[in-house]
Amino acid sequence: MKDEAKRDDNPELLPDAVTYTTLLKGLGNSQDLYSVLKIVVEMKSSLVSIDRTAYTAMADAFLACGSIDGALCIFGEIIKQAGDNKDLRPKPHLYLSIMRAFATIGDFDMVRRLKERMWPDSVGSISRSAKQEADELLMEAAINNNQVDVARRLLRRIVNGKEHFSWRSRVGLVALKVETLSGFTNSPLRPHVFPQILLNDPVEKYMIPFRESRPLGADLILENVAMRFLKDSAVPLVNDWGSCVGIVHSRDCTKMDSPLLSMARPPLCVPCSTSLEHVIDLLLREKCEMVVVVKSGNMYEGSYTSSSRPLGVFSLGILSEATANTANTHDECVPGAAT
Repeated sequence: MKDEAKRDDNPELLPDAVTYTTLLKGLGNSQDLYSVLKIVVEMKSSLVSIDRTAYTAMADAFLACGSIDGALCIFGEIIKQAGDNKDLRPKPHLYLSIMRAFATIGDFDMVRRLKERMWPDSVGSISRSAKQEADELLMEAAINNNQVDVARRLLRRIVNGKEHFSWRSRVGLVALKVETLSGFTNSPLRPHVFPQILLNDPVEKYMIPFRESRPLGADLILENVAMRFLKDSAVPLVNDWGSCVGIVHSRDCTKMDSPLLSMARPPLCVPCSTSLEHVIDLLLREKCEMVVVVKSGNMYEGSYTSSSRPLGVFSLGILSEATANTANTHDECVPGAAT
């Protein structure tokens, strides 16, 4: 482009800001720091108008190459020039990008300062996810700086304000590290230990027989069996032929004069060979209390069918009982242990 512009004496063919930022992104992805530096110097010495997007592309390229110092130089230049040109004020994206780099190396103070300045100094709205990530990065910086108590307090705040997160995500991996260093007694996530349960075992080993779950008739009126739901958080329903047609959760029981079937959810079914780990994940993901264990081998999870006979049920209540049993056993073995 530069050769053509020089040969034809046509400045319109010279690279513009879009060309340079595209190059910076590619060179950053290739972690070619030397070429990134070369392009940045060329941009500043050319007639190209460097706007907020171009400055952000420079900083992102330096960070992709592992050069925090280079990104900080660009960031400082943006902040300095933004005093005279409000259009150059950085967006939250740039703050978060730099905070990620400092969180990785455990620079807690720098992450905290950037988090504090992101609100007054950035431009545009700060989304809820950006606010959450700022807290998560502060926790990551704390744990990487061996400030376990600080990280634990931040994790407790994150757990209270976040509906869920994946253990495989960045915050999940950091939370796992906090959990490991905190131990069960100081854990903000209140973990349960199940020494009598193996997650690879089939669910059939821990289920209770379907009859022992005391299923209710689907056409019964809630008013006539309301006391049952004071004890059980979920109850299976059967029709006149004994087939499971739904699961009623106590929190769904809102109409005393209605039949149970009108408040039931479709039964969540798994084959008896399904691992306990998968069943627990399924219950938590679907926010259900109970699954129906069936014999049919040609279905994995889904709605109950007439070809799948109900063998039993498994619920989160069974896990709670396992926790209680473990606590009782521990109390008997250790004199003076607190419940």
